[in-house]
Amino acid sequence: MTAVSINSEEYLDLSFKLKGAPIPLDNGYPIYAAVSRICPSLHKLDSIGIHPIAGIPTSNNFLELTAQSRLKIRIHHQQIPLIYPYLTGQTFQLGQHSYQLDIPDYKPLTSSESLYSRLVVITGYQDPTTFIQAVQRKLDNLGIRGKIELLTRQDGTPQRRQLTINKQGKQFKVRGFGVKISELSPEDSLTLQEQGIGGKRKMMCGIFVPATRSKEEEEG
Repeated sequence: MTAVSINSEEYLDLSFKLKGAPIPLDNGYPIYAAVSRICPSLHKLDSIGIHPIAGIPTSNNFLELTAQSRLKIRIHHQQIPLIYPYLTGQTFQLGQHSYQLDIPDYKPLTSSESLYSRLVVITGYQDPTTFIQAVQRKLDNLGIRGKIELLTRQDGTPQRRQLTINKQGKQFKVRGFGVKISELSPEDSLTLQEQGIGGKRKMMCGIFVPATRSKEEEEG
């Protein structure tokens, strides 16, 4: 029997086509910093999340943008007027390059029995076992029931990832894991997509989407 899908009545994804030169592969912080310069309200909107950007990884640790590359922002519908005028049709600077944003599409959040996040970071938890326990506590706090798995590489080891933050002349590396959560009810699935897990959601961490990608794509 196919599970019934429902849509969120509160949150959605604003999806902007993204055009420009290749961006750093580790781009969570630089994209957030660059977009915040043209849309300062991003700093104050704690419930906002920014999705990882799709593209083609290059051999020199850059990501080549394609026709499918998007800047996607997860946002409460009442907050859209706070960012829409600052981003729609605008350009932002990243290093020496300019990036064009088009008029966004609106994508509703739809429930899925299985969700994943490319990178979840929880301060103080680097070991896979204690990390899973920390994720479980986060789910318990949200009232969500589901099966937790760490995304793995081809050799079966947990898929560790990192986010590099350059701030005030100093560089910080924040590490975490790719996470999949399955056996979710429609209501719990939407709660997880709306609330996320862990920190740095504006830097592309803890954003959950339906787990429809292939294993090869998850390892990218």
